[in-house]
Amino acid sequence: MSRSADTRPSRRGCLALVLVLGCLLTPSVAAAAPEPGGSVLDVRTPAFGIVAPVLDLATSTSDLGRAARVEQLPSRVTVTLDATVLFGKDSAKIRPAAAGRLVEIATELQTRGPGAVRIVGYTDDLGSAARGLDLSRRRARAVAAVLRPRLPASSYRFTVLGRGEADPAVPNTSEKNRRINRRVVVTYQPA
Repeated sequence: MSRSADTRPSRRGCLALVLVLGCLLTPSVAAAAPEPGGSVLDVRTPAFGIVAPVLDLATSTSDLGRAARVEQLPSRVTVTLDATVLFGKDSAKIRPAAAGRLVEIATELQTRGPGAVRIVGYTDDLGSAARGLDLSRRRARAVAAVLRPRLPASSYRFTVLGRGEADPAVPNTSEKNRRINRRVVVTYQPA
């Protein structure tokens, strides 16, 4: 009986695969110098000496319409609001439906306690840069006007500014991307 086509991998091929997977999936752990409150572990893959970066754990949520995205880190909370939902076209007047969302944000910040609140407005690249900068400043001030009365100045330090088309979140290459860039970002850092 002869074998016509053996589809099983060779023993050498299997061994090589096991070694590669073993190196990638089985990290060695070496203890580093302890820090206050615990020790830090250095995770390396033995075959390649790759060090895993240390990152803050973040949680991020977004509503279905992408009207608001919340990113929470241990050191800060960032809420990115879609300016198209907050305001009409070329307007800095907050829509009544959006004002309720801002009140919810203020209520959440109150539960977190005193801290610094930074509000930054952004626009897309349509129109002149000067007009976009002015609009972004007015929009940031409008958001601050809703938040300030609910967050006492004695406990919350506000910074309000507009960046216009500077620092786009994504390239301004389509209307979808321009909508993402038209935003107001509220960042809270506890005191």
